[in-house]
Amino acid sequence: MARALNDDFEALFLPVLTLAIRALVRDGEAFLRIHVTAGREIRLKALPAEQVDPTIHRDLGDGGRIVAGIEFDAEDEVVAYHILPEAPGTPFVTYGEAVRVPAHDVLHLFDPLFPGQVRGLSWMAPVLLKLRDRDEASDALLMQLKTASLITGYVRDPDGTFAGFEGQASSRALNVALEPGAMRILPPGADVTFSNPGQGLSQAVDFLRAQDREIAAGTGLTFEALTGDLTQTNYSSARVGLLEFRRRAEMLQKTLIEGQLLRPLWLRWITRRSLADEIDTGGDALSDFLSVRFVAPGWQWVDPRNEVEADVAAIEAGLKSREEVVAGRGRDIDELNEEIARDAGRDQKDAAA
Repeated sequence: MARALNDDFEALFLPVLTLAIRALVRDGEAFLRIHVTAGREIRLKALPAEQVDPTIHRDLGDGGRIVAGIEFDAEDEVVAYHILPEAPGTPFVTYGEAVRVPAHDVLHLFDPLFPGQVRGLSWMAPVLLKLRDRDEASDALLMQLKTASLITGYVRDPDGTFAGFEGQASSRALNVALEPGAMRILPPGADVTFSNPGQGLSQAVDFLRAQDREIAAGTGLTFEALTGDLTQTNYSSARVGLLEFRRRAEMLQKTLIEGQLLRPLWLRWITRRSLADEIDTGGDALSDFLSVRFVAPGWQWVDPRNEVEADVAAIEAGLKSREEVVAGRGRDIDELNEEIARDAGRDQKDAAA
Protein backbone atom coordinates (compact mmCIF):
# COMPACT_ATOMS: atom_id res chain seq x y z
CA MET A 1 0.00 0.00 0.00
CA ALA A 2 2.82 2.41 0.86
CA ARG A 3 4.45 1.83 -2.51
CA ALA A 4 1.16 2.38 -4.37
CA LEU A 5 0.47 5.61 -2.48
CA ASN A 6 4.01 6.78 -3.15
CA ASP A 7 3.61 6.21 -6.89
CA ASP A 8 0.25 7.99 -7.01
CA PHE A 9 1.53 10.96 -5.01
CA GLU A 10 4.62 11.32 -7.19
CA ALA A 11 2.42 11.26 -10.28
CA LEU A 12 0.50 14.18 -8.75
CA PHE A 13 3.34 16.61 -7.99
CA LEU A 14 6.29 15.59 -10.16
CA PRO A 15 4.93 17.18 -13.38
CA VAL A 16 4.83 20.63 -11.72
CA LEU A 17 7.77 20.31 -9.32
CA THR A 18 10.39 21.53 -11.79
CA LEU A 19 8.21 24.49 -12.82
CA ALA A 20 7.67 25.43 -9.19
CA ILE A 21 11.35 25.29 -8.23
CA ARG A 22 12.41 27.28 -11.29
CA ALA A 23 9.81 29.93 -10.46
CA LEU A 24 11.01 29.92 -6.85
CA VAL A 25 14.55 30.81 -7.96
CA ARG A 26 13.58 33.16 -10.80
CA ASP A 27 10.68 35.03 -9.17
CA GLY A 28 11.42 34.32 -5.53
CA GLU A 29 8.10 32.54 -5.12
CA ALA A 30 5.94 29.87 -6.70
CA PHE A 31 2.18 29.37 -6.65
CA LEU A 32 0.39 26.06 -7.19
CA ARG A 33 -3.37 25.96 -7.36
CA ILE A 34 -5.17 22.82 -6.23
CA HIS A 35 -8.11 21.79 -8.43
CA VAL A 36 -10.59 19.07 -7.58
CA THR A 37 -11.93 17.44 -10.74
CA ALA A 38 -15.45 16.19 -11.36
CA GLY A 39 -14.20 12.74 -10.39
CA ARG A 40 -13.02 14.18 -7.04
CA GLU A 41 -9.38 13.81 -8.01
CA ILE A 42 -6.80 16.43 -7.03
CA ARG A 43 -4.82 18.19 -9.76
CA LEU A 44 -2.10 20.86 -9.52
CA LYS A 45 -1.66 23.87 -11.78
CA ALA A 46 1.39 26.11 -11.65
CA LEU A 47 0.57 29.83 -11.67
CA PRO A 48 2.87 32.66 -12.74
CA ALA A 49 3.75 34.86 -9.77
CA GLU A 50 2.21 37.94 -11.41
CA GLN A 51 -1.15 36.17 -11.75
CA VAL A 52 -1.62 36.60 -8.00
CA ASP A 53 -2.40 40.27 -8.39
CA PRO A 54 0.35 42.24 -6.59
CA THR A 55 -1.49 45.55 -7.06
CA ILE A 56 -4.32 44.75 -4.64
CA HIS A 57 -3.83 46.42 -1.26
CA ARG A 58 -6.94 46.88 0.86
CA ASP A 59 -8.02 47.27 4.47
CA LEU A 60 -10.97 44.94 5.10
CA GLY A 61 -11.71 46.16 8.59
CA ASP A 62 -11.75 44.24 11.89
CA GLY A 63 -8.05 43.48 11.45
CA GLY A 64 -8.40 41.90 8.00
CA ARG A 65 -6.40 43.19 5.07
CA ILE A 66 -5.14 42.36 1.60
CA VAL A 67 -1.44 42.88 0.89
CA ALA A 68 -0.07 42.33 -2.63
CA GLY A 69 -2.99 40.06 -3.51
CA ILE A 70 -2.79 37.95 -0.35
CA GLU A 71 -5.63 38.23 2.17
CA PHE A 72 -5.00 37.99 5.93
CA ASP A 73 -7.45 37.74 8.80
CA ALA A 74 -7.23 39.42 12.20
CA GLU A 75 -4.98 36.59 13.44
CA ASP A 76 -2.50 37.38 10.64
CA GLU A 77 -3.24 34.05 8.98
CA VAL A 78 -3.50 33.74 5.19
CA VAL A 79 -7.12 33.04 4.30
CA ALA A 80 -7.26 33.68 0.53
CA TYR A 81 -5.39 34.66 -2.60
CA HIS A 82 -6.70 37.08 -5.21
CA ILE A 83 -5.84 35.53 -8.55
CA LEU A 84 -6.36 37.00 -12.02
CA PRO A 85 -8.27 34.80 -14.50
CA GLU A 86 -5.27 34.84 -16.86
CA ALA A 87 -1.62 35.71 -16.43
CA PRO A 88 -0.67 39.24 -17.59
CA GLY A 89 0.95 39.19 -21.01
CA THR A 90 -0.91 36.10 -22.22
CA PRO A 91 -1.81 36.48 -25.94
CA PHE A 92 -5.47 37.27 -26.70
CA VAL A 93 -6.28 37.56 -23.00
CA THR A 94 -9.27 39.51 -21.77
CA TYR A 95 -8.43 41.01 -18.41
CA GLY A 96 -10.96 40.66 -15.63
CA GLU A 97 -11.23 41.18 -11.92
CA ALA A 98 -9.13 39.02 -9.63
CA VAL A 99 -10.94 35.99 -8.21
CA ARG A 100 -10.77 35.24 -4.50
CA VAL A 101 -9.46 31.70 -3.98
CA PRO A 102 -9.41 30.15 -0.48
CA ALA A 103 -5.96 29.60 0.96
CA HIS A 104 -6.41 25.82 1.29
CA ASP A 105 -6.61 25.65 -2.52
CA VAL A 106 -3.27 27.42 -3.08
CA LEU A 107 0.28 26.41 -2.20
CA HIS A 108 2.64 29.37 -1.86
CA LEU A 109 6.38 28.68 -1.80
CA PHE A 110 8.83 31.43 -0.88
CA ASP A 111 11.81 31.97 1.38
CA PRO A 112 10.98 34.76 3.89
CA LEU A 113 13.96 37.02 4.55
CA PHE A 114 12.43 39.32 7.18
CA PRO A 115 9.36 39.38 9.50
CA GLY A 116 6.17 40.53 7.80
CA GLN A 117 7.28 39.59 4.29
CA VAL A 118 4.31 38.32 2.27
CA ARG A 119 5.78 37.89 -1.23
CA GLY A 120 9.04 36.37 -2.39
CA LEU A 121 12.14 38.13 -3.64
CA SER A 122 14.01 36.75 -6.64
CA TRP A 123 17.11 34.81 -5.65
CA MET A 124 18.90 36.64 -8.47
CA ALA A 125 18.11 40.11 -7.09
CA PRO A 126 21.42 40.49 -5.16
CA VAL A 127 23.46 39.89 -8.31
CA LEU A 128 21.40 41.29 -11.19
CA LEU A 129 23.47 44.47 -11.49
CA LYS A 130 26.65 42.49 -11.04
CA LEU A 131 25.58 40.10 -13.79
CA ARG A 132 24.99 43.01 -16.13
CA ASP A 133 28.41 44.49 -15.32
CA ARG A 134 29.98 41.06 -15.83
CA ASP A 135 28.33 40.74 -19.22
CA GLU A 136 29.48 44.20 -20.32
CA ALA A 137 33.01 43.50 -19.07
CA SER A 138 33.07 40.25 -21.03
CA ASP A 139 31.93 42.08 -24.19
CA ALA A 140 34.60 44.74 -23.66
CA LEU A 141 37.25 42.05 -23.26
CA LEU A 142 36.10 40.39 -26.48
CA MET A 143 36.32 43.70 -28.32
CA GLN A 144 39.80 44.24 -26.90
CA LEU A 145 40.86 40.83 -28.19
CA LYS A 146 39.51 41.66 -31.64
CA THR A 147 41.35 44.97 -31.58
CA ALA A 148 44.56 43.26 -30.48
CA SER A 149 44.53 41.20 -33.67
CA LEU A 150 44.76 44.42 -35.71
CA ILE A 151 48.33 45.77 -36.00
CA THR A 152 48.55 49.47 -36.77
CA GLY A 153 51.83 51.17 -37.68
CA TYR A 154 52.72 54.84 -37.38
CA VAL A 155 55.42 56.46 -39.51
CA ARG A 156 57.07 59.60 -38.21
CA ASP A 157 57.96 61.73 -41.25
CA PRO A 158 59.92 64.90 -40.40
CA ASP A 159 60.01 66.43 -43.90
CA GLY A 160 56.39 65.68 -44.91
CA THR A 161 57.22 63.57 -47.99
CA PHE A 162 55.44 60.47 -46.66
CA ALA A 163 58.87 58.83 -46.24
CA GLY A 164 58.74 57.37 -49.73
CA PHE A 165 55.48 55.46 -49.20
CA GLU A 166 52.72 55.39 -51.77
CA GLY A 167 49.04 55.12 -51.07
CA GLN A 168 45.78 56.98 -50.75
CA ALA A 169 46.32 60.43 -49.23
CA SER A 170 43.68 62.08 -47.06
CA SER A 171 44.40 65.65 -45.95
CA ARG A 172 47.97 65.43 -44.72
CA ALA A 173 47.81 61.70 -43.82
CA LEU A 174 48.64 58.70 -46.02
CA ASN A 175 46.97 55.30 -45.59
CA VAL A 176 49.41 52.50 -46.42
CA ALA A 177 48.51 48.82 -46.38
CA LEU A 178 50.93 46.25 -45.00
CA GLU A 179 52.18 43.79 -47.59
CA PRO A 180 53.89 40.52 -46.70
CA GLY A 181 57.55 40.37 -47.66
CA ALA A 182 57.81 44.12 -48.44
CA MET A 183 60.95 46.10 -47.55
CA ARG A 184 61.14 49.86 -47.22
CA ILE A 185 64.11 52.16 -46.84
CA LEU A 186 63.13 55.22 -44.87
CA PRO A 187 64.82 58.60 -45.29
CA PRO A 188 66.93 59.98 -42.45
CA GLY A 189 64.83 61.03 -39.44
CA ALA A 190 61.85 58.80 -40.28
CA ASP A 191 60.93 55.80 -38.07
CA VAL A 192 58.05 53.34 -37.66
CA THR A 193 56.26 52.30 -34.45
CA PHE A 194 53.39 49.83 -33.95
CA SER A 195 50.45 49.92 -31.56
CA ASN A 196 50.18 47.30 -28.82
CA PRO A 197 46.44 47.08 -27.99
CA GLY A 198 46.65 43.69 -26.22
CA GLN A 199 48.08 44.98 -22.97
CA GLY A 200 46.18 44.25 -19.77
CA LEU A 201 44.37 41.09 -20.95
CA SER A 202 45.75 38.93 -18.14
CA GLN A 203 44.52 41.44 -15.55
CA ALA A 204 41.10 41.44 -17.24
CA VAL A 205 40.82 37.66 -16.90
CA ASP A 206 41.60 37.89 -13.18
CA PHE A 207 39.01 40.66 -12.88
CA LEU A 208 36.32 38.52 -14.52
CA ARG A 209 37.16 35.63 -12.22
CA ALA A 210 36.76 37.92 -9.21
CA GLN A 211 33.37 39.01 -10.57
CA ASP A 212 32.33 35.37 -10.91
CA ARG A 213 33.25 34.74 -7.28
CA GLU A 214 31.08 37.64 -6.12
CA ILE A 215 28.17 36.39 -8.24
CA ALA A 216 28.56 32.88 -6.83
CA ALA A 217 28.53 34.22 -3.28
CA GLY A 218 25.43 36.32 -4.01
CA THR A 219 23.50 33.35 -5.39
CA GLY A 220 24.56 30.91 -2.68
CA LEU A 221 26.56 28.74 -5.06
CA THR A 222 30.18 27.74 -5.07
CA PHE A 223 32.47 29.31 -7.65
CA GLU A 224 33.09 25.88 -9.18
CA ALA A 225 29.37 25.09 -9.45
CA LEU A 226 28.64 28.45 -11.08
CA THR A 227 31.46 28.46 -13.65
CA GLY A 228 32.54 24.83 -13.93
CA ASP A 229 36.13 26.10 -13.50
CA LEU A 230 38.12 23.58 -11.45
CA THR A 231 41.58 24.83 -12.43
CA GLN A 232 42.28 26.48 -9.07
CA THR A 233 40.63 23.85 -6.91
CA ASN A 234 42.12 21.01 -4.93
CA TYR A 235 40.31 18.13 -3.25
CA SER A 236 40.16 19.71 0.22
CA SER A 237 38.88 23.12 -0.86
CA ALA A 238 36.32 21.59 -3.25
CA ARG A 239 35.03 19.32 -0.48
CA VAL A 240 34.71 22.16 2.05
CA GLY A 241 32.78 24.30 -0.45
CA LEU A 242 30.59 21.38 -1.47
CA LEU A 243 29.70 20.50 2.12
CA GLU A 244 28.70 24.10 2.82
CA PHE A 245 26.53 24.17 -0.30
CA ARG A 246 24.92 20.85 0.67
CA ARG A 247 23.94 22.22 4.07
CA ARG A 248 22.17 25.15 2.45
CA ALA A 249 20.50 22.94 -0.15
CA GLU A 250 19.27 20.51 2.49
CA MET A 251 17.86 23.41 4.53
CA LEU A 252 15.95 24.67 1.48
CA GLN A 253 14.71 21.17 0.69
CA LYS A 254 13.40 20.75 4.24
CA THR A 255 11.84 24.19 4.77
CA LEU A 256 10.59 25.05 1.28
CA ILE A 257 10.01 21.94 -0.81
CA GLU A 258 8.94 19.65 2.01
CA GLY A 259 7.54 22.17 4.49
CA GLN A 260 5.62 24.43 2.10
CA LEU A 261 4.76 22.01 -0.72
CA LEU A 262 4.93 18.30 -0.04
CA ARG A 263 3.58 18.07 3.51
CA PRO A 264 0.56 20.39 3.01
CA LEU A 265 -0.20 18.66 -0.27
CA TRP A 266 0.09 15.19 1.30
CA LEU A 267 -2.24 16.22 4.13
CA ARG A 268 -4.87 17.42 1.66
CA TRP A 269 -4.41 14.43 -0.65
CA ILE A 270 -4.42 11.64 1.93
CA THR A 271 -7.34 13.20 3.81
CA ARG A 272 -9.39 13.26 0.62
CA ARG A 273 -8.59 9.60 -0.04
CA SER A 274 -9.54 8.74 3.53
CA LEU A 275 -12.90 10.55 3.27
CA ALA A 276 -13.57 8.79 -0.05
CA ASP A 277 -12.92 5.39 1.64
CA GLU A 278 -10.12 4.68 -0.84
CA ILE A 279 -7.85 3.69 2.06
CA ASP A 280 -8.69 2.08 5.38
CA THR A 281 -8.09 4.67 8.10
CA GLY A 282 -10.09 3.07 10.86
CA GLY A 283 -8.86 3.39 14.43
CA ASP A 284 -5.40 4.93 14.63
CA ALA A 285 -4.53 4.10 11.02
CA LEU A 286 -4.94 7.71 9.83
CA SER A 287 -2.08 8.87 12.04
CA ASP A 288 0.17 6.33 10.32
CA PHE A 289 -0.72 7.74 6.93
CA LEU A 290 -0.17 11.32 8.10
CA SER A 291 3.26 10.56 9.55
CA VAL A 292 4.83 10.44 6.09
CA ARG A 293 8.59 10.53 5.56
CA PHE A 294 10.01 12.36 2.54
CA VAL A 295 13.42 11.26 1.28
CA ALA A 296 15.34 13.89 -0.69
CA PRO A 297 17.61 12.90 -3.59
CA GLY A 298 21.00 11.69 -2.41
CA TRP A 299 24.36 13.32 -3.05
CA GLN A 300 27.02 11.69 -5.17
CA TRP A 301 30.12 10.56 -3.32
CA VAL A 302 33.21 12.75 -3.52
CA ASP A 303 35.45 9.96 -2.22
CA PRO A 304 33.32 6.77 -2.20
CA ARG A 305 35.73 4.52 -0.32
CA ASN A 306 36.52 6.92 2.50
CA GLU A 307 32.90 8.05 2.87
CA VAL A 308 31.57 4.49 3.08
CA GLU A 309 34.21 3.55 5.65
CA ALA A 310 33.34 6.68 7.66
CA ASP A 311 29.61 5.82 7.59
CA VAL A 312 30.28 2.24 8.67
CA ALA A 313 32.45 3.46 11.55
CA ALA A 314 29.78 6.00 12.60
CA ILE A 315 27.08 3.30 12.63
CA GLU A 316 29.25 0.92 14.66
CA ALA A 317 30.10 3.70 17.12
CA GLY A 318 26.42 4.59 17.54
CA LEU A 319 26.90 8.09 16.13
CA LYS A 320 24.57 7.45 13.20
CA SER A 321 21.72 5.10 12.49
CA ARG A 322 21.62 2.95 9.40
CA GLU A 323 18.37 4.67 8.42
CA GLU A 324 20.06 8.11 8.55
CA VAL A 325 22.90 6.95 6.30
CA VAL A 326 20.53 5.33 3.80
CA ALA A 327 18.30 8.44 3.70
CA GLY A 328 21.36 10.61 3.12
CA ARG A 329 21.95 8.70 -0.08
CA GLY A 330 18.42 9.32 -1.31
CA ARG A 331 17.07 5.84 -0.57
CA ASP A 332 14.18 4.59 1.53
CA ILE A 333 15.39 2.05 4.06
CA ASP A 334 12.29 -0.15 3.70
CA GLU A 335 12.85 -0.47 -0.04
CA LEU A 336 16.55 -1.16 0.53
CA ASN A 337 15.77 -3.89 3.07
CA GLU A 338 13.35 -5.50 0.60
CA GLU A 339 15.99 -5.46 -2.12
CA ILE A 340 18.57 -6.98 0.22
CA ALA A 341 16.07 -9.68 1.25
CA ARG A 342 15.35 -10.49 -2.41
CA ASP A 343 19.07 -10.73 -3.15
CA ALA A 344 19.55 -13.03 -0.17
CA GLY A 345 16.67 -15.19 -1.39
CA ARG A 346 18.21 -15.48 -4.85
CA ASP A 347 21.56 -16.46 -3.34
CA GLN A 348 19.92 -19.18 -1.29
CA LYS A 349 18.11 -20.55 -4.36
CA ASP A 350 21.34 -20.51 -6.36
CA ALA A 351 23.16 -22.30 -3.53
CA ALA A 352 20.42 -24.95 -3.28
CA ALA A 353 20.50 -25.47 -7.06
